[in-house]
Amino acid sequence: MSAPDTGAEVGQTADAGATDGPPDQSRLRQLAEEQAALRRVATLVAGGARPAEVFTAVADELGRLIGAEATFVASVDLSSTDRPGSPSADPPGESGEPEGHIRVLGSYGRVSGEVPVGFRMRLQPGMVTTAALRTGRPARVNGDKLAKGPFGAIVGRLGLRAAVATPIVVGGRHWGVTVAATSREDFPAGTESRMADFMELAAMAIANAKAEQELRDLVDTQAALRRLAMLVAQGDTPEAVFAAATREALRHFGGGTARMIRYELDGTATLLANEGTTGPHVLVGKRWEGYPPTGLTATVLRTGRSARVDDYRDIPGGEPYLREGLRSAVAAPIHVNGRLWGAIAVGSGQGPLAPDAEQRMTQFTDLVATAVANAQNRAELIASRARIVAASDEARRRFERDLHDGAQQHLLALAFRLRFAVAPHESDDIHTEVTDVAAELADVIDELREISRGIHPAILSEAGLRAALRALARRSAIPVEMDVRIDGRLPEPVEVGAYYVVSEMVTNAAKYARASVVRVDAEASGDTLRVCVRDDGLGGADPVQGSGLVGLKDRIEALGGTFSLHSPPGGGTTVSCELPVTGAGPAASSHD
Repeated sequence: MSAPDTGAEVGQTADAGATDGPPDQSRLRQLAEEQAALRRVATLVAGGARPAEVFTAVADELGRLIGAEATFVASVDLSSTDRPGSPSADPPGESGEPEGHIRVLGSYGRVSGEVPVGFRMRLQPGMVTTAALRTGRPARVNGDKLAKGPFGAIVGRLGLRAAVATPIVVGGRHWGVTVAATSREDFPAGTESRMADFMELAAMAIANAKAEQELRDLVDTQAALRRLAMLVAQGDTPEAVFAAATREALRHFGGGTARMIRYELDGTATLLANEGTTGPHVLVGKRWEGYPPTGLTATVLRTGRSARVDDYRDIPGGEPYLREGLRSAVAAPIHVNGRLWGAIAVGSGQGPLAPDAEQRMTQFTDLVATAVANAQNRAELIASRARIVAASDEARRRFERDLHDGAQQHLLALAFRLRFAVAPHESDDIHTEVTDVAAELADVIDELREISRGIHPAILSEAGLRAALRALARRSAIPVEMDVRIDGRLPEPVEVGAYYVVSEMVTNAAKYARASVVRVDAEASGDTLRVCVRDDGLGGADPVQGSGLVGLKDRIEALGGTFSLHSPPGGGTTVSCELPVTGAGPAASSHD
């Protein structure tokens, strides 16, 4: 509502209806009505009502109390030099017009449609709200002064003819303002006093509701971070953590959408996750391109600080976001290990987001950064372990080739030469000795061949996991029952890891567990290879005591998989593992 600066009546009628005598019955009735209204608001607060409900109730009760057809309660976000307590603030009534915005938090009556909850307006000279905030006292305006003010069009549509604004003080500072309007010629004398008295007491309810909301926000934030921490602890991929953090941002801050963006070292950006609204420009996992040069992404990248867009209609290049259904958005930076890593943005189609959205999001993203850093560090550790395993496997392959192509072939050649080196006329003793030496050389060759297979079986590289497991079963000292459902080849690190699990468990069952049979199940389904090895031996296997089981577990986890052991004494041993697979084909049954 508006009032020209020269025509707003500030506090002039506040005591017009006061008398020096005792309160009359009308005033007592007014006091009773005020107390009843305040009790209803206090009951809402005590019942844990959300601030939006409390603000709407305050607007409703005030409207009914003073007979206004339209009321609203708004918070105020003043420029720093206009805030009470600011070092450069002038005394009330002597400073220039306050600068900033007000945001409607609750409305009642005719104004609800034109000035809904969330409506944000800039303070301008001539507004009754501006006059009230400038002086710290109620202000009144009516007639042509109201109709010709900055919001004259809205006033005309609603048929309003008079308005009164009263500042709301919470915690010693100007927290907001409430405005009441009527279609009558003017409000009765003393309306300012009634509004001021009511809002002074209602301010306590507002402060309590605000404190309750801050506590709920803190609890919600901590719960969200616990959920993210659980994902990291469970070993979920960074992509899963990014998506979860974005979902939490949307749930925590509301609005229509939430996005996580990562800034790359080459100056580009990648869209990591999106929840809520979408459009052709929203491609998760792809480059985030075509964003406005004065929009959120560019501003956060340039400044390293939070950014806000109150209306994409005012931003060059904001059309894609408008088509998506967004009106406004706020973004907060994510700093990881001292570097600007990315940003989380939330958007709304209902108008500007709350003035404190940046601050609340910064508190959230500071904690999200820890989860992101942990997920990223874990992914880097897994990648590093996988590189070490791959390098070890490559060394095994080279050693196996060197044994096969070098020492084994050399020994085989020597055995042949020795057999043919003895002349026919030599004595039987010499023939026998040479034959025995050749036989021992053949045994050495067989031992080297077995060692070579243990280091890295050639059949695994040549024919894949399915064939290698079948060969392993044929060589086993005890029966091995196999159910292998794998079609085609799997990634080499996956095949090698699974093979070593089966090989180690079959060897342990034969050598140490006194098992009579081993059962092997292997299945590649979707993006996962599942392997289970069971024996009916002594059980009691304990990795803590030192065994190849620790190495197997490390290898599987280095590939991003899981490894579990169940070995009760006398109950046999079962090892189960799952490995992520990329490019695995559909499963086909094979019973060996």
